[in-house]
Amino acid sequence: MTRDLIQKIHTYAGLLTFGNLIVFGIVGLSATLGPRPQDPAPAVRSEPFVVEPNLTDRQVAERVCGLLRLSLATPIQSAVIQHDAANNLLLDFWHANGRHRVTVLESQGRLRVEVMRNSLWSYLGTLHATTAAFHSGDWRMQLWADYNEFAMWCFLVMLASGVALWLLSRPRHRWAQCSLVLGCGLFAALCFWTR
Repeated sequence: MTRDLIQKIHTYAGLLTFGNLIVFGIVGLSATLGPRPQDPAPAVRSEPFVVEPNLTDRQVAERVCGLLRLSLATPIQSAVIQHDAANNLLLDFWHANGRHRVTVLESQGRLRVEVMRNSLWSYLGTLHATTAAFHSGDWRMQLWADYNEFAMWCFLVMLASGVALWLLSRPRHRWAQCSLVLGCGLFAALCFWTR
């Protein structure tokens, strides 16, 4: 009974997070197999925009973010709000799909919007790095962040249940013992060599 329960936990933890673990695997392999494809070249466009009097830089940034529908880039961090050499407000919105670099040209009544889209690899890399510590203003990214966190805990459950299954079924199996020793040895050696 105990073995069947552990096997079900192991199986369902893997199935619930299958898609997430595929993303982790693809990102990990692409990082080690060589250079990733370059992100597409930025596209530049202009949008009409009037800055109302007495608005703070943050309020302008929030209006621009709303106008461009960049909910994936919310909440707006202080680092997003800058000024260029000509003292124009420069907004650097990063999100899973890429980056919107917006220059508010107040005297001309317009925005210069530079859109840099992520390649598939950059997009997956962003998803891979998003955890529950990330507090997005967009429910979709927050849901992904929470799912990532859930997947990491499930991965630990899979590891523990996998070891438990081995110990309950064939603890004296020579190849399993060698694999455990080799895996732990490699981990310890890499930790030692990289510190």
